Amino acid sequence: MAVFPSPRVWGFAMLAASVTLPLAVMTATPAQAADKTSTTEARRVDRVKTPRITWVEDEANGGYTGSVKVPLDYDKPTGSTVKIALFKVPAADPAHKIGTLFLNPGGPGGSGVDMAEGATSFLSQSVLDRFDIVGFDPRGTNRSTTVNCFSSTTKQAVALSGLGGSFPTSTQQSAFISAAAKLASACSKYGVKLASAMSTAEVARDMDVLRRAVGDKKLNFLGFSYGSYLGEVYANLFPDRFRSIAIDGVVDPVAWAGTTVTNSVPASIRGKAGEASWNALVAGLKACAEAPEGYCPLSDPQADFDAVAAKLKTKSLHIGDDATGYDYSYTDLISDVHTLLYYPEGMDYVAQVVAALKQMIDDGTETTTGSEASEQAASLVRAFHRKLASYEVGYDNSLEAYSGVLCTDAYQPSSANSWVLATTKSNSRAPHFGQLWGWSDVQCATSSWKAKDEDAYHGTYSRTTVAPVLIVGNYHDPATNYAGAVQASVLMPNSVLLRSDSWGHTAYGTSDCVTDTVDTYLLTGAIPAGTAETVCTGDVQPFTVDPDGSEPPSSTDDDDTTTAEKKKTSSSSRSTTSSTTTSDSSADTVSVPTRKGLPPVTLPLPSTHR
Repeated sequence: MAVFPSPRVWGFAMLAASVTLPLAVMTATPAQAADKTSTTEARRVDRVKTPRITWVEDEANGGYTGSVKVPLDYDKPTGSTVKIALFKVPAADPAHKIGTLFLNPGGPGGSGVDMAEGATSFLSQSVLDRFDIVGFDPRGTNRSTTVNCFSSTTKQAVALSGLGGSFPTSTQQSAFISAAAKLASACSKYGVKLASAMSTAEVARDMDVLRRAVGDKKLNFLGFSYGSYLGEVYANLFPDRFRSIAIDGVVDPVAWAGTTVTNSVPASIRGKAGEASWNALVAGLKACAEAPEGYCPLSDPQADFDAVAAKLKTKSLHIGDDATGYDYSYTDLISDVHTLLYYPEGMDYVAQVVAALKQMIDDGTETTTGSEASEQAASLVRAFHRKLASYEVGYDNSLEAYSGVLCTDAYQPSSANSWVLATTKSNSRAPHFGQLWGWSDVQCATSSWKAKDEDAYHGTYSRTTVAPVLIVGNYHDPATNYAGAVQASVLMPNSVLLRSDSWGHTAYGTSDCVTDTVDTYLLTGAIPAGTAETVCTGDVQPFTVDPDGSEPPSSTDDDDTTTAEKKKTSSSSRSTTSSTTTSDSSADTVSVPTRKGLPPVTLPLPSTHR
């Protein structure tokens, strides 16, 4: 979901990494004639006058800003409108321009404008040469017309005070549910006008209007995480109106939207994102245990992690000195580990944090200051963890924007109490992370959330499209699992699945293999031969750099590019994508201090309600 989650996991991307990695894939050979856009959908969007975009140069960000107005309700094309904010990076080789490539970073609620502003640092030059790159902030979010469910920051803060952590402990559940119900009520009353018009189908319709506005006969789209669901919906609403759709970090669309049969299970749980995070962590700890001597700081990685988590469940640790230290809780640990798992090199940092915390516990210094272990833990954690209370922000609508999409997209249980049992069961399957993900949509309980979008989309997701769809599935993705990519490829007849044995959330930019395949598809409109049989390997693998910065003795490279250079390039590309996906502002990032030899990681800081 997006967006990609910071320690506050309202940015929600679905479906867990699977222990069994199915190899069956679909090929891009439609068994029947391609479907056409339905008469109903064609009428909805085609009767909207093509808006004119006035592009204004933004020298600081290397592109052009713009905006358009689209109908709030496509059933009332001349009624109320919403503004959609845009950012364009013009094609570097305009004489050979193919068209416009639209981007979406996920969320729901991530800023496509921010992503486009950073496009030159994560997209390949060949793509930048041939496409105008355009990002847009979906309706209700960021620089577009925003959904505000409260009349003031003060009222918002009071109502949402019970949502203090990433997930509630057993003693906090009542307050958490109460605050979520207040959010739902506010979005169903004060914010209802826009909150009831934010489903992914509305964004897909907006994107089709934008396609016309930039002068393209066919859409080109690259979507990450929740952005994959936007691509899936567009492909099924407008199966004959796109040239290329590539989706990475793929949501199982049926699990996301749900059905009348599965509506008793929260969307956050039926998508099994908790299992994704848990499986990624377990695989990373296993890699730590199997690493060469000196490459992993933990003696028994899984047992060490379990011991630290168990200790923090009973008592927080005070890390740092009295002046700058703070109490570090179990919730903090799980949130921070989850955030780190979003990065290809994240497991190396997870191991360092766990080792420092375990040393504090073993030394009996968990309530004292000044110990070496405490200072080590503080130096690692302080870089990417900040107490929510330290933020001074204005009105932050990120949770409202996220909810406006998911709560109108998905079938959900009626009572918020359903989440208590459901998260308990989920946590038994996915320790620690089942509850972290599971509580992220309790505000969508239908007894409280009354903002409905009658034009939301619930399938089918099996239209035979004119053009093929490229689906990228990452084995160790901690948020959108490989099984989701497989399911999407099974559902969509004219699609091909590219598999990647890589780490972190989404795979584009983590290896030449994935990046080149996606780029070739975007540039040619055809999926390269052999893609369905290909398994890419991420350039960055956990515990392959020891503390002195050397590579393992067995590490070799066959080409002229050094492994270090490859990792630097991959890390740079990936960090840009992740940053735009998980943070509302580029100012909300800090660099994690790295031990020698590890590439730097830029992590998003949590926003007030994330």
